[in-house]
Amino acid sequence: MSKDEKNYWPHFIVGLVMFTIGMGTWTVVTAINNPVEMDNSYMRNYHQVDADLNKILQSGFKFDKKYEFSLLNSDLQEGENELKIDIKDKNGNVVKDAKIEILVTRPETTKLDKNLKAQFDGEGYRAKVMLDKKGRWNIQIRVVIKDLEKFKTYKLHTL
Repeated sequence: MSKDEKNYWPHFIVGLVMFTIGMGTWTVVTAINNPVEMDNSYMRNYHQVDADLNKILQSGFKFDKKYEFSLLNSDLQEGENELKIDIKDKNGNVVKDAKIEILVTRPETTKLDKNLKAQFDGEGYRAKVMLDKKGRWNIQIRVVIKDLEKFKTYKLHTL
């Protein structure tokens, strides 16, 4: 090797170390600025769901043998909306003594969550909700009748 030839390996190694430190710093900053949201499946935190999942599922199967429910309107608008829920027993009779909790949430964040209670109006259950943004919304519904409970999630879009 002559005097005029340079060895670039030390520059490459130093550059690689600097790149690795930079990418590690970028990863940490990104993770801090975008925290993991708490999962709100079954309208509980994941510790409760993990401990009671078998009970939740068994109650849902028993509920399905006696009752059925559905969200009647799937067309949401930005602004005020009324959610209409129909609950009937297997004979087609309207159930009047259900307790209904509704969680309206965005799939990517819990910052815009809205917790609602539906009220019986003589025909079915109704709840009003104000949707602040256009886009995707998840409507999670929990129905409790006596000692049975059932959960359903509807994935809807505002127009």
